[in-house]
Amino acid sequence: MSQLYPTAKQFLQLHPTAGKGRLAAHLNIKTPSARRLIERYRGETQGHGTDPDYFRVRQLKQAQPQLGAHGVAARLALTVDKARLHLARYEGAQVFQSAAIAAMFPPATMLPPAAVAAAAPAVSTVPVPTAGPVSKTPELQDCVGDATRDLNYLGPKVRTMEELLVYAEVDRTVWEVERYTINKWDVGAKDPQSGSVLTTPLYQIKVWLRRRVVEQQLQNLITGMLDAFKVAAPPARVITRPPAGDGLLEISILDLHLGKHCWAEEVGEAYDLNIAQRTFHAALEDLLAKGAAMKPSTILLPIGNDFFNVDTIAGTTTAGTPQDEDGRWQQSFVAGRKLMVQAIERCREVAPVEIVMVAGNHDTARLYYLGEVLAGWFRHCPDVRVDASPTQRKYFRWHHSLIGFTHGNNEPVASLPIIMATEQRAAWAQTLHHEWHLGHFHARQKKVFQAVADQHGVIVRVLPSLCPADAWHKSRGYQGARAAEAFFFDPTAGCVAEFHHHPA
Repeated sequence: MSQLYPTAKQFLQLHPTAGKGRLAAHLNIKTPSARRLIERYRGETQGHGTDPDYFRVRQLKQAQPQLGAHGVAARLALTVDKARLHLARYEGAQVFQSAAIAAMFPPATMLPPAAVAAAAPAVSTVPVPTAGPVSKTPELQDCVGDATRDLNYLGPKVRTMEELLVYAEVDRTVWEVERYTINKWDVGAKDPQSGSVLTTPLYQIKVWLRRRVVEQQLQNLITGMLDAFKVAAPPARVITRPPAGDGLLEISILDLHLGKHCWAEEVGEAYDLNIAQRTFHAALEDLLAKGAAMKPSTILLPIGNDFFNVDTIAGTTTAGTPQDEDGRWQQSFVAGRKLMVQAIERCREVAPVEIVMVAGNHDTARLYYLGEVLAGWFRHCPDVRVDASPTQRKYFRWHHSLIGFTHGNNEPVASLPIIMATEQRAAWAQTLHHEWHLGHFHARQKKVFQAVADQHGVIVRVLPSLCPADAWHKSRGYQGARAAEAFFFDPTAGCVAEFHHHPA
């Protein structure tokens, strides 16, 4: 078998993804023999394996190097073929380890091979990658395939997975880490001047990467769509408005969870894509009607706080939690875009509109995309401004009032006043009324905090949700009164009126 290895090695270097069947046909040998040759090649190019049985074989060989396949099989209760396979990997790994150490130390200063083997590292039980490597440096093997990429590092410089990704110049927008292992041991070398033995830490780091194919395709699709919207944005509709006063009407219809599916027989009331849209329109018309007497000069419309129920094509939240979803992810996004365009156009009939996009924990990515779509759609409308910036917390200043927006799932509520005072130093100093408006909790709350002893109190409003509880929340008793709210801000006195909507 040893005489065939140089030929097999040359073939595997030219065809790194070749399997045992292809190698067997090329060399006209049996499949088990080809598999052993591949394992030896992997050992020579990638180092020690991570299979638990291999680990036992390796320990036994280090203790009794004279043992052959039959002796190893008998002592470890393995088949002879299995023992031969692991021994082939072990034979190749000795070459790999010796080459790495030789790159660090001159041959005259190296310790004997037995001492090096005794200091070999412990390994973890992670499957061995199947792709063949392409050498980048003496210390790094970098194997790049169509959908996967495997990094195998052995040396003293790189100590962490993150450092290896930088060292290998991995583009994190293209590749993501599937798993990795890190091993460390000390290598001794004789100092030619003093004669003493110096030890140097040696690191073996393996990283398995996968290409972000779906994410890239989706991002390219979204980017192209946004560019198209900005170029083909419709002209602004000419609007005649009633006489306006001098105040701001904020309409907060939060936590809509567009796309959520609730079965009435299970949770008490039905909810789906169509019901959500009708519920939103009813809340918007009711709050606009109730606020009409105030004659607002500007309408502030926060969009988000879990506007969508899911964030991924797999029907999960941003963090990967599965949800009861009504229809396909494309349907809910298109419905959401149409719903918001209609809502903004309706608000424009009353007053100029300020849009603030507030990301939730269910729809972080899709909400950002929606903000970009709306900014492109209304780019020809000077009376519509969209804050689609990627910041988690948004702020809106209206004369003597400063309003902060965040979903509420990340920041401690008690910390919000000092966060506002820190992030908005100038606006904080120039305003008298400070408020935070949150979603997430699906229940109405109002708290007043004293941010600084000599400053006005900060009001933190936890706003209600329009959507009902789904099966999971219902089973745990998490439910509040469904509602939407609006607030009217006077330029000088701050919030002077509140309006409430409760779905029928």
